[in-house]
Amino acid sequence: MRTDRSVPPLHRLWSFVRPYLWKYVVGIASGTLSLVFSVLAPYFLRRTIDRIQAGEAYLPFILGIVAAGLLAGLFSWLQRWVAIGASREVEADIRESLFRHLMRLDFYYYAEKPVGDLMNRLNTDLQAVRDMLGPGINMGFRVTLFIVFAFAAMFLVNPALAAAVLAVAVPTVLVARYLMHLADRRWREAQEVYDRIAAKAEEDIAGIRVIKGFALEAKEREAFVALNRAYIEKSLALARVEGPLQAAMSLLLGIAVLIVLLKGGGEVVAGRMTLGEFVQFNAYLTLLTWPVLGLGWVLGIFQRGQTSWRRLLELFDEVPRVRDGPETDPSIRALSGEVVFDRVGLRLDERRILAEIMLRLKPGMTLGVTGRTGSGKTMLARLIPRIIDASEGTVYVGGHPVRKIPIETLRRHVGMAPQEPFLFSESVFDNIAFGLEHPDPDRVEWAAKLAGVHEEILRFPKGYDTKLGERGVTLSGGQRQRVALARALAKKPEILILDDALSAVDTETEAKILQGLKGVLGQQTTLIISHRVSALRHADWIVVLEGGRIVEEGTHESLLRLGGHYAELERLQRLEEAL
Repeated sequence: MRTDRSVPPLHRLWSFVRPYLWKYVVGIASGTLSLVFSVLAPYFLRRTIDRIQAGEAYLPFILGIVAAGLLAGLFSWLQRWVAIGASREVEADIRESLFRHLMRLDFYYYAEKPVGDLMNRLNTDLQAVRDMLGPGINMGFRVTLFIVFAFAAMFLVNPALAAAVLAVAVPTVLVARYLMHLADRRWREAQEVYDRIAAKAEEDIAGIRVIKGFALEAKEREAFVALNRAYIEKSLALARVEGPLQAAMSLLLGIAVLIVLLKGGGEVVAGRMTLGEFVQFNAYLTLLTWPVLGLGWVLGIFQRGQTSWRRLLELFDEVPRVRDGPETDPSIRALSGEVVFDRVGLRLDERRILAEIMLRLKPGMTLGVTGRTGSGKTMLARLIPRIIDASEGTVYVGGHPVRKIPIETLRRHVGMAPQEPFLFSESVFDNIAFGLEHPDPDRVEWAAKLAGVHEEILRFPKGYDTKLGERGVTLSGGQRQRVALARALAKKPEILILDDALSAVDTETEAKILQGLKGVLGQQTTLIISHRVSALRHADWIVVLEGGRIVEEGTHESLLRLGGHYAELERLQRLEEAL
């Protein structure tokens, strides 16, 4: 999808519509034929009335009315079936393209954008665009073309009477255009409030444990009610614009009927117009009832669709900060586990997170990282798979600068087990095998055993086939962490990152897991982030971060002899265990 903002929004929609253009052409052709037969029916009605008055045969024209009605209905059905079907396919293509684009966006974007906002755009806004491309185009074409055909036929019957009706229509159209401009702004405002409602609902449902734990149900309910009231106000403001639009169309129709009755009736009485012509003219006006009233509805659909499409383009126009660039070398397909930090610094929102990081991890080496909360440990780990990019210096993986390695290749060689794991609403097996190209039961069981969760999984109702609740809510915190650890181990990556991955388990369980991991540590480069000395003592090298800088580094024994922060951390933890 292009992100050239100089291109008009609807022109950018063309790339999605073009593959189905033939369906729209068939729909337009069918609609045209339907309208032609609809306009012919009043003509046959006029000839029937004139033949009856003249005492001549009228059966052929009666058959003409029936045939015109049947053919108009047939082609109308064909138009709806083809055109609305095309709009569903366009909707599916836009949704898939949007999802692919959202998958390309990075940590920075999702750190700032509420999930509820995205879900609203993927649902409500996309539906509005689909309505514009389906019922909107379908009915818009029929309404517009029928109005043109009907007025042309009315001018052929009685030009003066048709001109009088047209004179009423022009100012009504001008008013409608002004109301559409107001509707555009008010629809956007209503959707923005609905974004906040969706975000609030998603956030509160995800955090329901915290809300109930602090007995804040009433407070959150009041906040939601306030947003809901704001949405009602915005929706009513929109209705106050769309209401007059429909009323204006009804007024136009009423005035037109009055003109025809007064002026047309006078023409018949004066003998300047036959009764058949008067009935034919009235038939066209009657047939215009739905098109004229539907015109306001169609204009509303188009206005909402265009506004919603602009909101979707805002998503398409988001460019990830972390992405493959001109320096990326697609030929890099394999990487060793070597990791180098060369004077690496990181700033986020003008805050310095890391500074002057110098590290070298040889393939198979285990690095331990510790430090106070907020010292930059997690951000250091995120630089390796390019979840974020360094602001200064260079990170090398497998001997290549990470910016030169295709992101897909880089992340395929890295396995991560975070402190706050995310599990999907799938089976335990599917969650552990998530990173595998071809799910392997033996590999999954091997990883679960290493993560110390295999025996517990076997006690679940359906073992590895047990379905988990949303985000793994049916598991304890320690079980979620160990399932996530198994998921990272199952990949057998060249680089394994354990970001406080065992913080939710007790020290005894952690010791057993680490003992089991000894067999694989050294087979890949491993980065262990932890506050617990017990998790770091077997690392080949340990660094201590403070304020984003390395303030201590060495082996477990050398850091204890140093008597600094690491030694103090070890002393406090031994005291805690003794107590």
